[in-house]
Amino acid sequence: MEIPPGQRILIIGGTSGLGLELVKLFHKKGFSVICTGRQAGNITAYSGNFQFFRTDFSNLAETTKIFRSICSTIRPDFVINNAGILSPPEFSLTGDNYECTFQVNFLAHLLANEIIIRNNPASYPLKIAAVTSPVYKMAKTFPDWKCDIRNYKPLKAYSDSKLFLALMCSHLQAKYPEKNMECFSVDPGVFSSSIYRTQGRFFRFLYGIAAPFMRNPALVAESIFEMMTNPGFSGGTIYNIRKKPERIPVYDRTLTDIFWTRIDEITEQYLKF
Repeated sequence: MEIPPGQRILIIGGTSGLGLELVKLFHKKGFSVICTGRQAGNITAYSGNFQFFRTDFSNLAETTKIFRSICSTIRPDFVINNAGILSPPEFSLTGDNYECTFQVNFLAHLLANEIIIRNNPASYPLKIAAVTSPVYKMAKTFPDWKCDIRNYKPLKAYSDSKLFLALMCSHLQAKYPEKNMECFSVDPGVFSSSIYRTQGRFFRFLYGIAAPFMRNPALVAESIFEMMTNPGFSGGTIYNIRKKPERIPVYDRTLTDIFWTRIDEITEQYLKF
């Protein structure tokens, strides 16, 4: 059955944790849910108004192929960018030769959203949200994104990637003024999640102790649902889980312009084929 406009949502990274809670909630509310992830995991029980696309954000060519395939048959009304990893303990490059946290948490998201936006007619409404992290606030100056093994620190790599993701929506909002599009970012605060699975045994042990005292991801999903379905949230703004705007960091304009120019050049390499 054809789903009427206004009820199709694409959840990028929806197979576990917060993403899975978003899948459950939107599906329960009657939306047609399109979900991506590396593994089907806990979503195999869903049927009817649900589609899953296996996607590996550590491979940009594959990411391009999958999202072009999605957009060839589906025109989402809403997009939630949720896929992500904690930085590995040791410096690691993807096959595309980018630090893996930077690529998975930010660059692949930007590439996917560029494909979605360009395939969406200018007059067709589209609402995009990016789930960032409170650690995006750690950067006091605009970070050097060209991380290498000499200056690699896991927490910094993670916080920098979440800063770039937080700023992505304001970048896209400004880049495509002709589109009928709303973009915003969400700082979800601290909540229990399975993202810790990439870390070492000691970190997982500590996380297991702290997790019961963290916010339930289902409550975070409820807040994001309200923001996605309420027209008042847009403009490239970053909102917290209480639906209040946060102050967007102001960085050196020259550095940020150079960054976005270079990042756009990178994504264009994949978009032109």
